[in-house]
Amino acid sequence: MKQIILLISFISITSFGFGQIKFFKIFTDNGYDYGQGITQLSDSSYLITGCSSSYDDSPSQVFLMKLDSLGTFQWSKNYGGTESDWGRRVMNWNDTSFYIAGHSNSLGVGSYNFYLIKTDRYGNQISEKHYNHTGWEKMHDAIITADSTIYMVGETTGTAVGDKNFYIVKTNHNGDTLWTRNFGSSGEDAAHSINQYNDTTFFVLGEIYNADSSLTKGAIIKLYANGDTSWVKQFGLYGNYSLNDCFFEGTTINAVGVRKYPVGGDDDEYRLQVDVTGLYLGEWGAHFLGDNGFYQISTYGDNSKNYIGSNFNNDFSAIGTYDCGIARFFNNFDFDGSFVNVTSTMDDIIEHLIPTSDGGLIFTGYMEGDMLGGSSVFVLKMGPNDDFPLINWSDFSSITIESLVSVDEIQIEELKDFRMYPNPAEHIVVVNTGTDETIEIEIVDVYGNVILGQTINNTGEFDVSTWASAVYFIRIKRNAQVLKTSKLVVH
Repeated sequence: MKQIILLISFISITSFGFGQIKFFKIFTDNGYDYGQGITQLSDSSYLITGCSSSYDDSPSQVFLMKLDSLGTFQWSKNYGGTESDWGRRVMNWNDTSFYIAGHSNSLGVGSYNFYLIKTDRYGNQISEKHYNHTGWEKMHDAIITADSTIYMVGETTGTAVGDKNFYIVKTNHNGDTLWTRNFGSSGEDAAHSINQYNDTTFFVLGEIYNADSSLTKGAIIKLYANGDTSWVKQFGLYGNYSLNDCFFEGTTINAVGVRKYPVGGDDDEYRLQVDVTGLYLGEWGAHFLGDNGFYQISTYGDNSKNYIGSNFNNDFSAIGTYDCGIARFFNNFDFDGSFVNVTSTMDDIIEHLIPTSDGGLIFTGYMEGDMLGGSSVFVLKMGPNDDFPLINWSDFSSITIESLVSVDEIQIEELKDFRMYPNPAEHIVVVNTGTDETIEIEIVDVYGNVILGQTINNTGEFDVSTWASAVYFIRIKRNAQVLKTSKLVVH
């Protein structure tokens, strides 16, 4: 059990160094929970979106979670239908309206479609729109501009032969379509990100099929606000490439992505510089045994440096799993020696990285594996001057796993009034089933070993003061049928 304990002690830390705010948090419930996008509000609070099956309304629904500036949970809401719905990016409009962009196969015609939700400042849904198109559409990135128009980019299989094309949708603040663009090569193409250069010009990054080499190359598209494209250029010398994110330094585009190494197929880090006219300035890469791809990039400090977010499975990660982290580089892409990793014994994946108003950074993603009963959302906030959260692996008192689902949103058909508290716990845990029927309680550890079994009628309690610090699972059963499973964290 010691390895599990060390993992859990990493889960939640909020600290202040010289007045700087930094924290690492995990949010999860009974389902599979994935953090996908994050934004900051004017009061330094945060919104996180993604998808979750913890709301019990469908296989997965879009969620919107609000944290205060210290990372403390404020509320969460869920949206969508009865199938699979994903929130990929969350956008703030003057702290009065929020937009969640993603994709859904619950709504609209056919399979997955682009999906846009508008809420008020409390997360209450105002409207939802889906954008029907022939084929499957996956939305990967979205932005909102100063005039409240929204650009969503991704991919569609709505082509003559069913391969993937670039797919871009522009809407107004009500979600009404202003234009769509569906274009690409004779092979597989996809748009991974969009970044605004000025009022009329945008750059879309992704991947494009090169017919001459039969390989995939990194793609940059110069796009105008009216939907016209100035140019589409391909990059990458040796192997298959994709571009995932960028920032602007004057007229220079600093982009990051992945090269698929020709021998063995490992994912390699890839960095590219071009100017806004498409002029090639240089590229850099490194090959390690195993995977190490670059997926996010953000400016830092005085903008002379940047942090790059990566997902990797190699000698630097936990054995057999993916870890993620951010590392600091000069804008010429020389490594500057600072980094922080999320290195549990599960798969740890970064999905979105942004700068914060205090000069720091924040990123979100997910941890996936049996250790936490599926997948869980994580959020890591770094202060300015490379002030990372201080993680004491032996400080078990810092352990906290917080709920993703707001208490008033939990609706279990069989046990909608079920309550268990406190959680996390150190001594006595009280269980209230909300029903007068006799219910069986079974508690198991992450290995499936039964730690406790008892029957209760409405209310019961048990003592965990002698238990090892870890995550446990509470199975609520009736006539041997499992009605509900909940996580319990023991300090």
